[in-house]
Amino acid sequence: MRSFLSRKSSSRIYAVIGLGMVLVILLVLGVLLTVNRLDGYIRVMYFGNSAPIGHLANIRSAETNVRRLQWKIFAHRNPGKTEEYTQEIETKLGDIAREWQLYYPVGVSSKEESRLAEQIKQDLPELAGMTRQALQLLETHSSEEVMTWYQQRVPFLDHLDQLLTQDINVNLDQAAQFANKSKVIFDTFLLITITLIALVVVGGVAGIRMSLLWRKQRDAAEQKSREHLWLVDQVFNITMDGVIITDRLGKITKVNPAFTAMTGYTESEVLGQNPSLWSSGRQSSDFYADMWQSLKEEGQWKGKLWNRKKSGDLYLESLAITAISGFNESELHYAAVCSDITKQHAEQEFQGYLATHDPLTGLPNRLLFRERLTQAIARGQRSGAKVAILFLDLDHFKEINDRLGHPVGDGTLTTIASRLKACLRDVDTVARLGGDEFAIVLEDIHQLEQIAPITRKLLLSVGEPILVDEHWVSVTPSIGVSIYPEHGKTPELLVKCADQAMYEAKEAGKNAVRFYTQPECAT
Repeated sequence: MRSFLSRKSSSRIYAVIGLGMVLVILLVLGVLLTVNRLDGYIRVMYFGNSAPIGHLANIRSAETNVRRLQWKIFAHRNPGKTEEYTQEIETKLGDIAREWQLYYPVGVSSKEESRLAEQIKQDLPELAGMTRQALQLLETHSSEEVMTWYQQRVPFLDHLDQLLTQDINVNLDQAAQFANKSKVIFDTFLLITITLIALVVVGGVAGIRMSLLWRKQRDAAEQKSREHLWLVDQVFNITMDGVIITDRLGKITKVNPAFTAMTGYTESEVLGQNPSLWSSGRQSSDFYADMWQSLKEEGQWKGKLWNRKKSGDLYLESLAITAISGFNESELHYAAVCSDITKQHAEQEFQGYLATHDPLTGLPNRLLFRERLTQAIARGQRSGAKVAILFLDLDHFKEINDRLGHPVGDGTLTTIASRLKACLRDVDTVARLGGDEFAIVLEDIHQLEQIAPITRKLLLSVGEPILVDEHWVSVTPSIGVSIYPEHGKTPELLVKCADQAMYEAKEAGKNAVRFYTQPECAT
């Protein structure tokens, strides 16, 4: 019986020992796998996020400088400055290529980042090619033509800027996720360590050594984590875009120096406040309701809105907001990246103005004149009213340019443009078609007798002497008139008729008005 019990006890002891050994082996394997995963996450946090953020921020900064230098070239129109800015542009393009080589592909650590990086990889050569092409076009085309060409490609540049911003945001999101995962793994690691020490009493010395080793690895991981956070904080502070961090209720918890420079508000003035502090009041409550709805459903929102600086000045802001989970799943933050695009907006409006207006006189150009004439014909057709087209050419204007120079000629044209506008009603249109040729659209004409007083007023006003740069000059107009619908029903025919009548006024001795007398202008 004792032998049986002894064997039974021995079997139990062996079973406990075997189970203990299995548990020890499993715990040791678990520790090794946990440490390996922790090390992997820490490496990805640094090599896959922190370094790429720096490279992407440098690329975006250089791309912004390229755009700024390009617009400086258009604005100065100075060959000396153009050469200087061109050298700076080439330097920035070289910086972009160098930073891209450092980032891609070694810095890509996720499918989303890889997708964005592939798009950026395709767009960067186009950026360099488009920039150099704009510089080449300046050698054969006017600044206005190249500006128009370049303006048509601004959406591409904005798209590239958005891709870079998205890539930086992806890296920031990944860093937060990896930091959260590394904390969970580290907690698991501590639990396994405590369990292993409790079970392996006999291996106390070995357990102590392992604990010291694990502590050393933990300290190294914490050091790397602190370095990572330091790098992220540096990127946060040096980025040229304003960055705002809020809690789930929209209360501000952190802003970067770029935000302070852009708005004039210091960090202490906005902490705990809501971004509505600098609201311009131009956006409706529905606008903000849609914004928050998008953030709740999609986790992000992008758009443009008007805000107000601390000084009271309004500015147009490009804004991208992303919802970011905290270390605890119950925590939620919002990160907003914003930039002041007031100047870019003004440049776009100015380019649109140049496309439809004469840069010297500010009058509508040929393109806008044709559009307004088409609209006037449509309104006349609906109301039954007539439309008069006056084609005006200045007599002896070439002599002013030849004798006194183009600056005096330009001053003369500017004065005449002002006089023409002063003679007309608000509903009428006066345009400069080119050189010393002007065209006028008179709407809401019910009797032809309404036109003669206007033409006499134009003859007298334009014929008055003009003082330009201490030179008295005098020009007279020759005016040809055509009428819708008698002389044509299209802008082309009506302008042609008025042009022919103007030449009849020239042949009649100039400083005269002639109406087109044929039923319809010959095609």
